[in-house]
Amino acid sequence: MRRRQASTLRPSLLKALLPAAVIYVVALSWSAAEGISSTKVLRDLAQDCGAPLGQGFLSSVGYLLWMAAAAIALFAAFTGQIKGPVVNRQVAFCGGGFSLWLCLDDMFLVHDRYLGESFLYVTYAVFSVLLLVRFRGALRRFGGDSFVLAVILLGSSVLIDAFQGVFPASYETVQLFEEGAKFLGIAAWLAFWCHDVNASSKLSPS
Repeated sequence: MRRRQASTLRPSLLKALLPAAVIYVVALSWSAAEGISSTKVLRDLAQDCGAPLGQGFLSSVGYLLWMAAAAIALFAAFTGQIKGPVVNRQVAFCGGGFSLWLCLDDMFLVHDRYLGESFLYVTYAVFSVLLLVRFRGALRRFGGDSFVLAVILLGSSVLIDAFQGVFPASYETVQLFEEGAKFLGIAAWLAFWCHDVNASSKLSPS
């Protein structure tokens, strides 16, 4: 029994520790090549910048919601939790991958600093439409209302950001509406994937 447990423990540890070690080494090596101190990479951002408690709180919660949606959908897709037609797994895989990318974009400001807002926003819009068209049947069966609500709220946030110079209100006021729509949109997005995975996991195997 102990030998059997040891034989299953080693691969599990390898799958957990190897990716973590690779990310750790790559992050430190990359930062060193860019002339960034390892201390700045290792320490918490708020601690390193001396930011007050609560600064960036809602933004950080937003990351967690994106991560939760990605983890739920991808875990279900890769572990066979989802039953029924293969399209159900395809929906979870695409949605989980999209959620992960949105999380990384939000965390590292990819759209602001590297690829440009216009390019990514158009890409997001196209991908959302493709999801709605390609998987409309599955989305309708598993809580499509919350998916559409999420798309509307997130799209509203993008539009407010794109046209914020048009509004007569102050920048802070516009930000309240933009970030509010985004935060509620992420919450609706997470709710949809929770409902989708829960419902599709109870179906009879195809």
